[in-house]
Amino acid sequence: METSEPLTRQRLLDAASTRFRRLGPRHASVASITAAAGTGKGSLYLHYASKEELYLDTVRQAVETFLDSAEAAMTQVDSAPMRLHALVEMATIHYERDDLLSAPLLDDRDLVGAAAASLARQLQRDRITELIEQTLRDGQSEGTIRGEIDAAASAAVLFEIGWAIVRSHLLGDLPLPLAEALETLNAIVGRGTMAPSPLR
Repeated sequence: METSEPLTRQRLLDAASTRFRRLGPRHASVASITAAAGTGKGSLYLHYASKEELYLDTVRQAVETFLDSAEAAMTQVDSAPMRLHALVEMATIHYERDDLLSAPLLDDRDLVGAAAASLARQLQRDRITELIEQTLRDGQSEGTIRGEIDAAASAAVLFEIGWAIVRSHLLGDLPLPLAEALETLNAIVGRGTMAPSPLR
C-alpha cells in the first residue's frame, strides 16, 4: 500500500493534467480523470478533497516544471542579469505552450472558476517572484545588481510587469511578439538594475 498510493496519486495528477489542458478544469469531469488514471472516483477523493484541489496540484506541478527548466537554464550563465534573461526566455516558452500556466491569466470563467484561477495565479506569483528575488540578491552579492534596490519589492514589480505582458499576449492585445516584448522589458529594466561598471 505504501508504494501504490504515491503511484496512484501521480497517475491521477498526470491524467488530470492532460484533461485540464485539453478541456479546462470546469469541463474535465472526475469520472473522465479517474478513468484515464485507471482508478475509481473514491481513489481521487482519497488523495484530494475536491477537483479544485487536484487542479491546483496540477498547476503547482506545471509551475515546478517551469521553475526547474528556468533554474537549469539560469545555471548555464554566470551573472544575475544573464540569469534573469534566461528566466525571460523560459517564461516565453512555457507560457506560450502550457495552458495550465496561462489559463488562470485569462479570466475565462468557462475554462477556470474564479476561486481556482485566483489561487493558481497566487501560486505562480509566489514561486516565480521568489526566484526573481533570489536572483536579484545573488546579483547584489556579486556586484552585478545595484546594492541599494529593494530586492523583494523589485522582484514583485518585475513579476507584475512581465505577467501583464504575458496576459496581454494571451488575450491577443500585445502589439508585438511575446518574446520581443519580454526581451525589451529585460533590456530596459536590466540597465536600470545593473551596478555601474567601475571606472577604468
